[in-house]
Amino acid sequence: MEKNLKINENENIEINHNHDHSTSGIYQGERKNGKRHGFGIFTYANGTKYIGYWHESKMHGEGTMIWNNGEKYIGSWKEDLKDGYGIYYWSDGESYIGQWNNDDKDGSGIYLWENGDKYTGAWKNDKQHGEGILETVEGEKYIGKWSNDQVDGDFTVIDVNGNVKQCIFKNGIKID
Repeated sequence: MEKNLKINENENIEINHNHDHSTSGIYQGERKNGKRHGFGIFTYANGTKYIGYWHESKMHGEGTMIWNNGEKYIGSWKEDLKDGYGIYYWSDGESYIGQWNNDDKDGSGIYLWENGDKYTGAWKNDKQHGEGILETVEGEKYIGKWSNDQVDGDFTVIDVNGNVKQCIFKNGIKID
């Protein structure tokens, strides 16, 4: 069941009651040809809220999603998926700043763990993949290549005292 209440000639409120609660909620914003289009706010029945731009009833362009568990994404969307530059904050204190493609971390980005560790580098299909630097909160640095979230290949390791060591890893295991 869908009910539309007119606010003014460019905006209206849409109230959706669906059996699929992930799409049930209230929309307030611009419409075109009966679809969410332009700027608007959709508040889902579970309390999650999207504030941003729409194209043919899909999140598209710049927008912010605030989930009911405290997680938040601020950035670009393409057809309801995170795509382009964005920042994601997890409820456990971790965050990612960088490129997204098709809802995955993909391209260059920075991941910050709750404990203070930081990875700066390449991502592919939501995994650390390519050249990167892992800096631990203790002060160690691992500089090299990752493959599917595993250290893989030649690495330069700098310990907390500044000592530099060359290592080789294969699938996350040190072999030299």
